[in-house]
Amino acid sequence: MDDELFYVGIRDPIEMRKELLTSSKNLIDSLRRYEMYKNVKEEKLRYIMELKHVFDELMVLNKKLRGKMPRTPIKVPTAITREKEPPKKATKISSTKIDVLEQELAKIEERLGSLE
Repeated sequence: MDDELFYVGIRDPIEMRKELLTSSKNLIDSLRRYEMYKNVKEEKLRYIMELKHVFDELMVLNKKLRGKMPRTPIKVPTAITREKEPPKKATKISSTKIDVLEQELAKIEERLGSLE
């Protein structure tokens, strides 16, 4: 019985080959995209580590710089204290500065998002 062969008929062998080749092509394409994904992920991790290293270095340099700077009390400029305008104007100015800072913060967060 081991010598007996068993064949299964395929109704449309050419179409079956086309489907098998198409499936193989899709599989290879998926594997290629996965490899690209792995490379991008490794590169991202490398950039994050580099960014962390640079940030740590900046923190150390900032501490050194603050250590070398003379310690003086902070003085408010006289032009700001002598303003004759009502305090509402001052809150409007500070709120616009806050808006500018929030916009800059949004830009920074956008850049960080693009790094991830």
